[in-house]
Amino acid sequence: MTALASRSGAEFRLVQRARIILANADGMGNAANARTANVTPVTVRKWVRRYPQRRQARPDDPVTKWLGDAGRVGRPDTFDEFFWIDVMALATSKPEDCGRPITHWTGQDLADEMAIRRPGITIHRATVSRFLKGLDLKPHRVQEWMNRKDDPEFETRATDVKNCLVEATTASGDRPERVVVSFDEKTGMQAKERIAADQPMQPGRLAREEFEYVRHGTLVLLAMMVVHSGELLARTRPDRTNPVTAEVLLDFFKNLFDRGIKRIDVILDQLNTHWSCDLVRGIAQLCGLPVPSDEECERGEQRRAWLSDPGKPVVFHFTPKHASWLNPIEIWFGVLSRKVLRRGSFRSTEDLGDRVHRFVAYYNAKMAHPYTFKRWRTRRARTVEKIAPETRAA
Repeated sequence: MTALASRSGAEFRLVQRARIILANADGMGNAANARTANVTPVTVRKWVRRYPQRRQARPDDPVTKWLGDAGRVGRPDTFDEFFWIDVMALATSKPEDCGRPITHWTGQDLADEMAIRRPGITIHRATVSRFLKGLDLKPHRVQEWMNRKDDPEFETRATDVKNCLVEATTASGDRPERVVVSFDEKTGMQAKERIAADQPMQPGRLAREEFEYVRHGTLVLLAMMVVHSGELLARTRPDRTNPVTAEVLLDFFKNLFDRGIKRIDVILDQLNTHWSCDLVRGIAQLCGLPVPSDEECERGEQRRAWLSDPGKPVVFHFTPKHASWLNPIEIWFGVLSRKVLRRGSFRSTEDLGDRVHRFVAYYNAKMAHPYTFKRWRTRRARTVEKIAPETRAA
């Protein structure tokens, strides 16, 4: 009791009551005791009476129990556990199953539905929301994900692309005769002109950007990255048809051949414009190879196999489906979006194309760097590598 009365970190009410009991034991009257403790005499008399009763009834309890508040019955719960089970089951079901043409539940919708299912019982939407929060259920939020279909060629193509990137990373020489390039398109670049100029940032205030804009059309960017150096080759076009894609790719390849390159390994996805008949015939003519006949280019499998043949000066390495993260050019598209497109204002598609090409020139001069790729290793492989050779041999 004395230790509790002198403890500064204990609960104030317990310390105050302990001091009242000790003062009473020292012979202090109730009125003086009340003035010292800054309470009413009624409070002093209550605890002088309650403390010995509790101590005698429960002698094994700690002092804090003897000086604690009395239990309060309170109002009985309006909703029992079976009610909350029904709320949880309803929140994890689809609203369409209950005849509600909505995509997800809200606190108000759940409260209304429970009122229908339990006639005579009403519940506030805030009460439902607190219950869902306690269970970490968030029907108002959704996370996007992609259920990748099984691809029997996934591991084969992924390994081929990764090996190609590793070879490009470890290649030596400033002007190698063999290069690895990464190609793809960025579609739907909008030429949006904001109706008012941006307001510059000030101390304590962010830059302000007008949300309303005039849309002048879209452009497609066809870009190729030289993995060894990070250099970008880019063209903008209104669309990306088979002839357009073939024309741009052949232009890129001719540019590299004119520099003395003898072998080009191209990493790109399996979009149908990347293995068209126009592209097959164009590469054959560019490399001085026999042009495949119509029968040899009839099916997509035939064209992809011809383009992937390692015996040609230009070899295509197709990434697996839904594996754009294996294509290095996708990283650069993110750089372009952050530095030019996201906050840009363009008066026309010509202005948009000019800004993109100026950024490509700036990137090649100031920011380009070799793309590095580390071969993935499993946790078990990394563990084995750390073990000493003599231990592994033993």
